[in-house]
Amino acid sequence: MKVSKYLVALFGMFLLALGLTQVHPDHQTPLTDDAHPRIWVLSDTHFIAPSLHDERSAYTQIKRSAAGKDMDYQPVAIHALVQNALKSRPTALIITGDVTFNGEKTSAESLMHRLQPLVDHGIKVLIIPGNHDIYDGWARAYKGRQQRLTEQISPSDWRQIFHSSYEQAAAQDGNSLSYRVNLNHQYQLLLLDSNIYTIEPSNRPPNTGGKLSPQTMTWVRRQLALGARAHRKSIIFMHHNLYTHNEAVNQGYVLDNSDALKKLLTRYHVPLVFSGHIHAQDISRDPAGQCPTIEIVSGAFSISPASYGVVTFGPQQITYQKQITNLTPYLTAKQRKNPDLLHYQRYLKKLFLQDGEALAYGDLMDNNVTNQRDLDAAARLMGILNWRFFTGNDHPSRAELKRLHADPGWSVLERSAMLRRYLKTIVQDHNLGDQYLRLKLR
Repeated sequence: MKVSKYLVALFGMFLLALGLTQVHPDHQTPLTDDAHPRIWVLSDTHFIAPSLHDERSAYTQIKRSAAGKDMDYQPVAIHALVQNALKSRPTALIITGDVTFNGEKTSAESLMHRLQPLVDHGIKVLIIPGNHDIYDGWARAYKGRQQRLTEQISPSDWRQIFHSSYEQAAAQDGNSLSYRVNLNHQYQLLLLDSNIYTIEPSNRPPNTGGKLSPQTMTWVRRQLALGARAHRKSIIFMHHNLYTHNEAVNQGYVLDNSDALKKLLTRYHVPLVFSGHIHAQDISRDPAGQCPTIEIVSGAFSISPASYGVVTFGPQQITYQKQITNLTPYLTAKQRKNPDLLHYQRYLKKLFLQDGEALAYGDLMDNNVTNQRDLDAAARLMGILNWRFFTGNDHPSRAELKRLHADPGWSVLERSAMLRRYLKTIVQDHNLGDQYLRLKLR
């Protein structure tokens, strides 16, 4: 009898999974009938709910290790983003993962509450998780001198908190948090869960790497085939990268089975992939020259310059334009008295420059560089170069490149083998420009 009940339950789960994966594209109303819809896409908000922290020592300490992230004013930045979107009226806003700081359930709920006005006014909010979101063992609240464990996000929590995303799905993958949305009659969006996480709450750091399971790859293949049959172009969104965007730093960032995915994208003529994860703004063709798909990596919204992309889909082409969040029109009178908010871009840049400078100071001192003038020159230059790379401004002219090489800090940075190697990967982007793309379709 127990075996019989088990088989009935197992069969029910199978039917549920089958139902999630077998919705026919023509049975789901597209998000819009507009032949030129616009979406906004961003990544890595790393939002932490204000209720989870105070201004005391535990929180101050964790901010020092935040790699240039703005942890204090994200609620204000999100508010400005939402108000601007309500004015501009994109069809949808998409976030490609790491929406929370470290997978705190309270942070996910707080963020969705702040995005709810978009949903209420007919702007779709489509969100997928990143490696920091599901069962992250680092989920903490910061109170006084203590870091306190806080509730993590389970896959079922994720579907419940972001239920308005999954309500737009034409199909869902029963083996992950992936889903497909029909944008209009010409395009469909595949939002893929590329993360590796446990099946229960964790006490370990999140897994940086990502992979699409064999079952999810089968689901992706089916969705691409259905899209082709319905004469819809497929656009992919995921957290992990399809391509290597930095030769020195790529382990754990590129999808483990990217080669298999590239074959599918080539076969079904997928023009674009959007991702995040590395926090750097970068647009790239396949460096190996094997796959025709272009990848747009969104710089993290939580770091300088709090950017997002505006993507316009037309019958013959797709355009992408990076935009920078402007807080000023949406600040209260009290907030305008805060120089960090009134000059938010300056504040964000200072945070990120300090992080790059700290990298140089630490590594050079480990390499026995002790002269303070040398250290200061090298740290200042590293901060600037790092900021240029992460913001997608790493396309210097010959004259600019000559000035950088002549900077007093350059020769000091080259005393470190690690920094010398890193410099080669961040100074000059030899691929596509990172701020704008116009892609003509075949």
